[in-house]
Amino acid sequence: MTFLEKQTDPTAPLHWRGNMQADYLYPNGVAGDKFFKHIMQNDSFLATKCDECGKVLFPPRLYCEDCFIEIPEENWMEVPAEGTVRLFTVAKLNAHGKKLPEPKIMAMIDIDKTDGALLGVIKSNDSERDFTGARVRANLRPKDAREGTLKDIVNWNLI
Repeated sequence: MTFLEKQTDPTAPLHWRGNMQADYLYPNGVAGDKFFKHIMQNDSFLATKCDECGKVLFPPRLYCEDCFIEIPEENWMEVPAEGTVRLFTVAKLNAHGKKLPEPKIMAMIDIDKTDGALLGVIKSNDSERDFTGARVRANLRPKDAREGTLKDIVNWNLI
């Protein structure tokens, strides 16, 4: 079979049977490093603003993904660790299909004063509520326990 022929067998000719180890390392990069160092010392987030399109990029970036221009150092800004729930789902099972002790409310949160969003867990005892449009604030670990990762955001509290 050549590559120009229609393939009807999904295992031929480009299928690999067996196990293959794949290790990944995703470094924070310059922007991510600055973002996480800021979270370690502050109860706010950082974002960057593009001079060309005016978009406020969150998480911060060194280049605008729309305009492909470099973001100057003076365009870094502090933004509140607050936002609005754009959408959410309630997880009742874990990744292995086992029932969770309590439902987990997972949400896409639009971060205030930015054009970006983060995924997060909303802290609430009412998993039947409609959280769309709810205002939330990041609940961060105590400063002396922060590691400079997204795990420093424990959950999101309703405000």
